[in-house]
Parts: sequence; structure tokens; C-alpha cells
Amino acid sequence: MATGYEDDVAAWAKEQAFWLRSGQLSLADALHLAEEIEGVAAYFEFELDNRCSTLLAHLARWQRQEGNRCELWRQLIALQRRRIERMLARLPSLRAAIADPEFLQDVWLDALIKVVGENYCFDLPETSPWSLEQALAQDFFPDYLPS
Repeated sequence: MATGYEDDVAAWAKEQAFWLRSGQLSLADALHLAEEIEGVAAYFEFELDNRCSTLLAHLARWQRQEGNRCELWRQLIALQRRRIERMLARLPSLRAAIADPEFLQDVWLDALIKVVGENYCFDLPETSPWSLEQALAQDFFPDYLPS
């Protein structure tokens, strides 16, 4: 192994790809390869978290800022739903997160950070009023419910 992982990760990655493709697995840096592969999975989980928290933030705004509702907001919600569904279609292993209560709590807290301080969004509940399955339903647009 000519290039160390810590020295130049880009050159290291090219070397690792070469060793793997050539079948010279004994020359591959298995420990760092495993970490990088796990990093790919973590990236997609982070991206799903971000998309779901953005959707929940849009729904919270929709619910609480009734006077500001418009077709643009409706389209933003619909587009975020489509982005999430496309991601889940390409990466079905992530679908389990949608039903996970801990994942829901994490994305709800991220959504709260996105809307804190906005008009009528200062007193949102600490737990999501909706499941992610509900939030992903194309016809779901929450009405105002006092917290």
C-alpha cells in the first residue's frame, strides 16, 4: 500500500479501488474501507433525516401559519414528499426509519429548530403530532390544533 489513508484519502481511495478490482484483496486496507462504506450509509441516513425534518417543518408552518398558506407552500410540501419517496424507492433499507419512534423524535426536534421563532410556531409540542407515515401521505395537510 503506497498511500496511507491519513496522508491523502483521495489517492488512497483510487488505490483501494484498484486493489479491489484486480482481486488483490490482501493489499486492500480493509479497516478503512469498512469505515468508508459505513460512512456512505450514514450519509444517506443523514439525508433522509434532513428531508423528513424539512417536511415536518413545512407541515408545522402550514398548521400554525394559516393566514400565510398558499399554493407555493402546498407545492413545497408535495415536492419534499416526492423527494423522500424517491429516496426510499432507491434505498428501501431506509424505510424502516420511517416507522422508528426514535427517528421520528430526532427529525421532529430538527424541525423545531427550523421553525423556532417563526410566527405561531413558538409553542409547538415536544413530540411530533404526526407520524411520518401520516406526514408522507399526499393528501395530508394538518389543520390548526392548539398545543
